[in-house]
Amino acid sequence: MKKLDNLNKTQQTTKLSCAMALALATITMSTSATAAVVIESESGWETSMSGSIPVFVVSSDHDGEESGVRVQSGFNPANLNFHVAAPKLANGLTVSGHFQIDTHLQGSRGQQNGGQFESRVANIKIAGDFGSVVVGKDFGVFNSSAIGDKASQGGVGWLGGGADTGNATGGRIGTGYVYANFNPQVKYVSPNMNGLEFKVAMINPEEPQDAAIETDSPRFEGQVNYGTNFSAGSVKLWAGFLQQNVSVQGASSFDYDLEGFDVGTHIDLGGFGLTLSYTDTTGIGADGLYGGTINDADVDATQWYVEADYTFNKTTVGYSYGEGHQDSRAADATRGLAAVAEVDNELSMLFVHYQMTPQFRLIGEVQDYQSDVQADYDAIVFGFQFDF
Repeated sequence: MKKLDNLNKTQQTTKLSCAMALALATITMSTSATAAVVIESESGWETSMSGSIPVFVVSSDHDGEESGVRVQSGFNPANLNFHVAAPKLANGLTVSGHFQIDTHLQGSRGQQNGGQFESRVANIKIAGDFGSVVVGKDFGVFNSSAIGDKASQGGVGWLGGGADTGNATGGRIGTGYVYANFNPQVKYVSPNMNGLEFKVAMINPEEPQDAAIETDSPRFEGQVNYGTNFSAGSVKLWAGFLQQNVSVQGASSFDYDLEGFDVGTHIDLGGFGLTLSYTDTTGIGADGLYGGTINDADVDATQWYVEADYTFNKTTVGYSYGEGHQDSRAADATRGLAAVAEVDNELSMLFVHYQMTPQFRLIGEVQDYQSDVQADYDAIVFGFQFDF
């Protein structure tokens, strides 16, 4: 009987080990997670799991269109992150696997059970004294530091689909930054050198869907970050670039480039925080989304925002304002390109975050959005986020 009990315990332990070998915590767009389930084996394997569940009640009033109150996802969907790290090798290398699954609370146009389910991250990371190499699907590099603002990162932001915006909302895409997106890639991240870090990536190219496209080379993205602390606070600086060629096939074949650079800073001084970000692009429109149409060829655009916040005790209050702008471009019959109009998008956000517990946060947001291509709207948002 004792041998049978021991066998049952061994089988249960094996099943638990196998189950936990699937668990992991990976880098997500949100940096607010305060806890993770971590298990280490005697042989040196480590597994962990973390995630967050954001839920928002959004009341929006759209000029000349439908208004409504919806319970929905925000800029970040609900996510579950798994991580598995193998024992460190004799030469100091660590190999780990990362996987993130995401689910959205709602689909578009009233499809209440149509929320998208997706995997945003699935990669292998090789790390050592040289830094790290990441291969697989991961968050992009260009504009990734700009996306770390508190207002849109931790809230809702742009309602691209009106009162029935489906799946994730837009944050400051098109009113402050270009979306970095999640794409298959090979990326190198340097070690931290007294506050200085850089990363470069070779990423699968975007292919516009309104023409026959050839992309014989990947997209290249890079970013340099520097951070330092001083007696009263800290400062972070970043600069980055993006470059990709698109070759349009057919009777009027031509090439054009997606290009961009960005600079930004975040300063903390006591309880005050200030973020400034500026992005300049070619081949990407004011909507901040790249690769959607060949009509973005040679279109010059800018994105910028400023955000100020103040934190006291468990509460952070702030104001964020940003714009997306594109210049006009004349029609080009030789390349089959229609004329592009000048476009301006503007988004103002007042926000408050109350960290009720280390894992549970209440969120308030008031928006005013104005655009040349979408109905203007006002929105009031109340949200909840649980991190684990």
